[in-house]
Amino acid sequence: MTDSSNPDLDPAAGRPQDTGSPSKEGGSLGSLHAAGIPRMGAEDGYQLVDEEDVPPLRASGIVCFILGLLSFWATVAWQMLILPIVAIIFGIIAMRKWGKVRPAGTTAAVLGLVLASAFGAAGIVIPTMKQRTLGKQAEYFAREFLEVVGDGEVELALELQKQARNRQLGTMDLKKAYANDKVASEQREDATEGMVSTIGALGPDIEWELAEPVRVFFKYGIEKADTYWIDPSNKESRKIQILLEWHPNETDKTGQWNVSLFQYHRELIVAPTVL
Repeated sequence: MTDSSNPDLDPAAGRPQDTGSPSKEGGSLGSLHAAGIPRMGAEDGYQLVDEEDVPPLRASGIVCFILGLLSFWATVAWQMLILPIVAIIFGIIAMRKWGKVRPAGTTAAVLGLVLASAFGAAGIVIPTMKQRTLGKQAEYFAREFLEVVGDGEVELALELQKQARNRQLGTMDLKKAYANDKVASEQREDATEGMVSTIGALGPDIEWELAEPVRVFFKYGIEKADTYWIDPSNKESRKIQILLEWHPNETDKTGQWNVSLFQYHRELIVAPTVL
């Protein structure tokens, strides 16, 4: 005969009823999952961990760190400045506000932001300083070249159009050297019929002015500087282009400029679009 007064006994089987509530030993599996995540402790066996204590992963922080490392290329080519910009965007996304637990990946985001900022700043400062330094040198060299041409120093003007390793010795009499060398003599004759002779005929009194800022660029492994000059006295109405090349000397860490192009400015001719 069963005791109906005990509510915990199953009248049919005489066993305690399953009320759905967890027992003192841990309760049902569903209740465990509802309460938290089981974790193995050092001495106490399984412990329950609140899901809010598990840090979420922000992959944007990892991406920021990788792009921060790749931002080194921004110091090599200004086109690569896109890398630190994108890295900073991902870093800002990764560092957005979080709750009680700091998400995983935010430390990588901080490192990525530092790297991207440093390399990005270097990618801006280095070309700017190079533009300023080489630009000033190119302007000075081009102005000196125009003065040499205006003074009628044809031989010296021809030497300045050669790379330093191909020039005559500084102590040599250039007029005599060009007169005794057949190839050099032919070069001098060609120069008397070209720009050197045309600009030289204007005389040494022209105060040449830059028509636009010096453009420094890197092409085919050579630093170049493009300069354009005008005559404020209008003896020469056309704009003159002087393109220079910079060749560094690895021995003494210096370098030499030479004129690679000396001509009147020519507008770039672009073929019309074929419809």
